[in-house]
Amino acid sequence: MKRIVLTTLSLLFAATFQQLNAQIAFSMAEEAANQNTPEGWKAVELPQGLPEFTSANTFVITDAPFNASTSSEDNTAAIQATLDAAAAAGGGMVVIPKGTFLSGCLLMGSKTVLHLAKGATLKMKAFDTFPTDENGYRMMEAPFITGKDGASDIVIEGESRTSSVIDGQGGPWWDQVEAAKAVKKSTKRHAMIRFWQGSRYLYRNFCVQNAPNTNITIGRSGKGGQATVHSINIKNPASTAPDPSHNTDGFPIWSQYVNIYDCDIDTGDDNVVCDNDAQYVHVWNCKLKAGHGASIGSFTKNLHDIIYEDLTFTGTDCGFRLKSNRDRSGDVYNIVFRNCTMTNVASPFVITSWYDKIPESPVQAMLSPDELLETTPRFHDVLIQNVDVSGHTSYKSSPKNNFGIFIYGRPEAPIKDIVFDNVQITHSKGIKMNFCEGITFLKNCSYEVKNTNKTAKNGFATKKKLDDVIEEKIACSFVWGK
Repeated sequence: MKRIVLTTLSLLFAATFQQLNAQIAFSMAEEAANQNTPEGWKAVELPQGLPEFTSANTFVITDAPFNASTSSEDNTAAIQATLDAAAAAGGGMVVIPKGTFLSGCLLMGSKTVLHLAKGATLKMKAFDTFPTDENGYRMMEAPFITGKDGASDIVIEGESRTSSVIDGQGGPWWDQVEAAKAVKKSTKRHAMIRFWQGSRYLYRNFCVQNAPNTNITIGRSGKGGQATVHSINIKNPASTAPDPSHNTDGFPIWSQYVNIYDCDIDTGDDNVVCDNDAQYVHVWNCKLKAGHGASIGSFTKNLHDIIYEDLTFTGTDCGFRLKSNRDRSGDVYNIVFRNCTMTNVASPFVITSWYDKIPESPVQAMLSPDELLETTPRFHDVLIQNVDVSGHTSYKSSPKNNFGIFIYGRPEAPIKDIVFDNVQITHSKGIKMNFCEGITFLKNCSYEVKNTNKTAKNGFATKKKLDDVIEEKIACSFVWGK
């Protein structure tokens, strides 16, 4: 009888792992089919060489000898031992079961899958358990989840984008940022997920919330690329909330070949942003709520071939924003923003090389020193196409806030060749363009200014009507109706 029972259990385990392997194989084939690679680009590489999953390389953190527990205030050692066991097996799967598990920072090895069950929460341990400096400010900024040196072919996944959760308990960290600012001190904070040495990462179907700093950061210095992200919820308070989440970028990107799609991003800084070395980045079919929009910069070295499309913006601070400063360099080009809708967005289109100190007037810009000419960023060849902007925020009499279109270059480096095609805007303010060339409005563009101070409707049929909604233009040129 004992032999029969054992045989039955063995068959059940074998069937389970066979099913699991079939699911993984199918999901990778499905991931490949969903890459949506733009014409002329290479496809993003998915994780390779994942092992077949058996009882020998699948580890549950609550099983012996690891013994993680929902009652423990610190499961770091237990969970890390589980991850190490998967790495020692040549790759494997680590399962976070239903329940809430507190942990410190974790390291993953190559060919490892971190799987969060439905109802599982992996929560960063309490703020006051991390080291401080002599002033009491936190001095550790390692990511909550990252890789061992050169770790590649990593999967982090959940069974539910609402109930498979990675939680950073960010509130006390945000409070300390405010306290440190008040006395001109600094404090370090943890990113939630960041891999920067290897390549081929897949993140899917879970929620990241209450991040102390950034949420899912992709790459650094051009390394850590080849990443696919989809079906992720990002949840942090807005930067304007009573308890604002500072610098909690949803998806900061610092490397090449990245796909992000089907994500909901609600956060305190850029919803998604491309910084130094971001190239061949494709972001589509995402919902952007609280946050600073779909951004490029403010670090702008080696940035080109970026596509944002099929995005929905609701109540974001900005829509599309390209930003840098004179000391940050970079030739930024081949940027596409298309097929998007914006509702109640404060600043729909912002392109500026004055981040974040806009001069009060172009005269001040003309008088600025020219010693750093070699480091002035160059923005050119940007297409903004098929975008509808509706709703509007309160009018602000500011040199930089709340324009429907705000383009402000440098005297020595005008912003060039920005094309608006089939763009309809209803907004509280008009257009401001300084130090730019070749701003082109193609077919079916319209602009309606609506606010308590004035109401004017301009269909842009002629250049004269376009001038009617431009509050200020210095050293700029544009073409209408090609």
